[in-house]
Amino acid sequence: MFDTEKVKTLNELEMVVYRYIIEHFEGLGRLTIREMAETAHVSTSTILRTLTKLGFDGFSEFKYFLKEEQQRQQRSFDYFYDATVQVDNFLKKVNDDNYRDVLEPAVKLILNSRHIAFSGIGTSGTLGMYGSRYFTNMEINAYSIADPFAPIPPRGLENTLAIILSVSGETEQMIDQAMDFKRYGAQVLSITNDENSTIARIADYNISYYMPEVGSPREAHLNLTTQVPVIALIEILAHQVAKELQAFMPDA
Repeated sequence: MFDTEKVKTLNELEMVVYRYIIEHFEGLGRLTIREMAETAHVSTSTILRTLTKLGFDGFSEFKYFLKEEQQRQQRSFDYFYDATVQVDNFLKKVNDDNYRDVLEPAVKLILNSRHIAFSGIGTSGTLGMYGSRYFTNMEINAYSIADPFAPIPPRGLENTLAIILSVSGETEQMIDQAMDFKRYGAQVLSITNDENSTIARIADYNISYYMPEVGSPREAHLNLTTQVPVIALIEILAHQVAKELQAFMPDA
């Protein structure tokens, strides 16, 4: 919320004001500077000096910042609520028998491959690590690509299935990687949020989960779209494949 470097410049008395702001943030918008000084047990000049060090031109600008920040937090809550509703609907959908038709081509791709390579960047990369471990736990030969910027080897991928995880389906590095996998003989299964994305169109098969897109209010490159559906799809696919493999195994 506040610049850490600016907070470090505050003296002991100004830190009293800073802590008061943090602890009473939601109610500050209703206070005048005199009321705030009285309840924080400091002078109005100390408050103004603190606000100046935090980067504000005065108390009015600080009050405007409070209003904007509270509205942003409310929007974040609304996005979260919307996402939970959508996640609930998605989980109900994947438990429907009709959703098997969506999963079946992906299950066949996995069954027909000797090696499963998960890949993604950022949060998707972390989920790729989770996916490879979960598949391995289900006795499915899988690994994750720890460095998505590493070159794809041009040989030995004929029996490999690359599972590409990407929310937008438009990450340049992942597009290049998906194309390299296909160029060198691997098949590609993508799990994205948009069935019309570039990666979804490159893939041999794509599963999309259609969650509301949520971005970071501060960092344009960060995507905060819920990934609960991705975890669900990874686990469901692993269980479906393990079930099929078990059916082909001779009785002990």
